[in-house]
Amino acid sequence: MPAESTPKTGSLRAAAASAVVPGLGQWLNGRRRAALLAALPLIVVLVVALSALLLFGVVRTAAAIATPGRLTLLFALLLLSIPWRILVTVDAARGTRRTRRSAILLALALLISIAPQAGAAAIVYRAKVAATDVFSGFGTPTPGGSAAESATPTPPPLADRFTMLLIGADTMGNRSSFNTDSMIIVSWDRIGGYVSTVSIPRDLVNVPLGNGDVFGPKINSLWSYALRYPKKFPEGPAVALSTALGTMFNVKIDATAVVVIPTFVKIIDQLGGVDLTIRRTILDVSYRTNMDGARLPAGNWHVSGECALAYARIRKAPGTDDMTRGPRQIEILLAARDELARSGNFVGNALALLDVIGDGVRTDLNPALIPQLAEAAGSFDTSKIVRAVIQPGDTILRYRRKGEFSPFGSVVFFDATRMSLLAARLFPTPGTRPWGFPAAANEPKLGAEATFTPAPLASGASPTPTATPTPALTHPFPTLASCDARLPLPRYTPTPEPTAPPESASPSPSITPTPDPTPTESTSPSP
Repeated sequence: MPAESTPKTGSLRAAAASAVVPGLGQWLNGRRRAALLAALPLIVVLVVALSALLLFGVVRTAAAIATPGRLTLLFALLLLSIPWRILVTVDAARGTRRTRRSAILLALALLISIAPQAGAAAIVYRAKVAATDVFSGFGTPTPGGSAAESATPTPPPLADRFTMLLIGADTMGNRSSFNTDSMIIVSWDRIGGYVSTVSIPRDLVNVPLGNGDVFGPKINSLWSYALRYPKKFPEGPAVALSTALGTMFNVKIDATAVVVIPTFVKIIDQLGGVDLTIRRTILDVSYRTNMDGARLPAGNWHVSGECALAYARIRKAPGTDDMTRGPRQIEILLAARDELARSGNFVGNALALLDVIGDGVRTDLNPALIPQLAEAAGSFDTSKIVRAVIQPGDTILRYRRKGEFSPFGSVVFFDATRMSLLAARLFPTPGTRPWGFPAAANEPKLGAEATFTPAPLASGASPTPTATPTPALTHPFPTLASCDARLPLPRYTPTPEPTAPPESASPSPSITPTPDPTPTESTSPSP
């Protein structure tokens, strides 16, 4: 730094000032040019950051940085800024007498000066490691290299419809297989602003693979099957599953994301829980995931990660099954999004999630799309979220018929024609309104969407009826202290086979026991 004038402030005080604000000590000593040079990097950073925040907002700016390549670049810049802070602080201390006390005070000033950069570098490094893990994909090489590795990834052009497959992988307990027990298709119509969702039953069989073949076993085993037979699925399990489901619903699935169950719990807990409206009390005495049965009382509740997991997974309580838990899983996704939006602390929540998501979240999504998707997710109109709930008996799905054999146990079949109609209803041409399923009273029936005309108003009815005011819900909801039912596991007591009545101690001589019929070769054993 250039020498300009006689110092006006004590050198150690000047060093302390520059340790807090680069260049402040030089300014206090009248060294204006040295102060400007010392503060120039900080001024540039502040101008760029404020411009980005004003132009793009907090969410999009943070999302734009959250790629492995950009985080690596930011980490390197933070490390390089440490020598700059040391140089500025030492320059401000120019003229200090060399004593033990001054050396200790200067060392303290140096620690203060580099602490912000070192702390920020540590956080950015954690973010870089997590982002690298999350965007590492599923072990299938990306043609032309990974976009995650580029410091300035170029976002690919987004089509009018963007669709993702969200997967919850059941890796709990002693299971060695990778079962995709929760599969949700989420599709964003960028023209009309609609978001369509459908949960896929895990026991669905005979799903087309998109290459003319059909996958006969349950769809939740396709991922593991693709891993075991890579020659049949050279693009990997994620592409195999997304192609199969995309073929069934006639929609292109652009990316896949997987969350393992333990990570799901940690994510909800790091958000501080989520608000759920439980419409009817759910009691499952057989639910044994970290609790002795689960009880979720009806009402508006703020629940923990374990209780949210129970709400998403329960399928053996009265009135629940594999089909009814699909809509509950979608509710939790929306609740997590709302929790992030309500907190207003996007950056703080993101930092809290760093240690969690890297361990159990993987995606093949191009990270360059994160800013656009993050901004869209924060501004979705909830009135434009359309859900399809499919279950056996709804003319699309059915269980096995009597006498119908399947080597895969309890399975669900689908009607290909009716499924195609549902696909057209849920994922129409962008800009066209989608419809949920089952159809409500004022909605078109399946297959009749193109010719649907809203029913005329009854005579004397007002075209704009006054809505009944709904009491505003106060968030967060009351906290559900526990959902552990603390009930013993029911014991299975087999029904005994019918037996002959015990013989009397003194049988009547007039009773002659009738011998059992001797089976012949033509007799078939009872099933």
